[in-house]
Amino acid sequence: MVIRPANDRPVRVSQKWGFGMAPVKPEVHQQRVQAASSLLCFLEGQQDEAGASLQEDLSVVKGLYSRCHRQDQWDWFTVWQQLGRPGRKRCQQAAFALAGLRTAIGGGAGSSVAAQVASFVQTGGQAQLAWFVAGRSPQPRDSGYIYVLSTREHPRLLKIGYTERSVEDRVKEINRATGVLIPYGVRAVWVVAHARSVEAELHARFAPYRVRADREFFDLDFRDAFVLIRDCVYDTRSER
Repeated sequence: MVIRPANDRPVRVSQKWGFGMAPVKPEVHQQRVQAASSLLCFLEGQQDEAGASLQEDLSVVKGLYSRCHRQDQWDWFTVWQQLGRPGRKRCQQAAFALAGLRTAIGGGAGSSVAAQVASFVQTGGQAQLAWFVAGRSPQPRDSGYIYVLSTREHPRLLKIGYTERSVEDRVKEINRATGVLIPYGVRAVWVVAHARSVEAELHARFAPYRVRADREFFDLDFRDAFVLIRDCVYDTRSER
């Protein structure tokens, strides 16, 4: 896209997606699928030997969950959807269990291996890896999403809202709106029950930072917003 302002100097806008929503390169995705498939075989008892190659695969899969927990990479939202949209806390628990499993395999502690496998399965990780390998990710039932959006050019102008649909569809809808030149990206997402009431509580807490009374835009640093939302979600015990 090329825009020519009054001084006739071209301004190029080449950004096609917002933060978190970058597509994964096919070769990288294939490597991740292979690692997830290997771990699935081990979890299902189809692979008895737990050697160095499995530890490497564990590192790859742990990295997927870690980026979804930290939500700090340009493709984190893409990976999160591929894993079936697990809650942030579950992503953290899954990454922790996989780190423990990798350590247990390296030390040859059979009972510890079984315990870490059980911990990972309890987070829903086995089902999520199956979705990841199959290339389909169902919508969680009885849940909605609290999201934080922004653009790279205006990182303090945050759109904070909720949706009971796909977050990706909501972002695309916003980015298609007239006047949106730079696409919004997903800075953070929480999977919650009663998303509308959680949003109302958040908007009440964020009232001093609201840009306009009739809009869901707030002027504050993302790190401060993240802590306030995290605490609210924790206080209401609504996170999935």
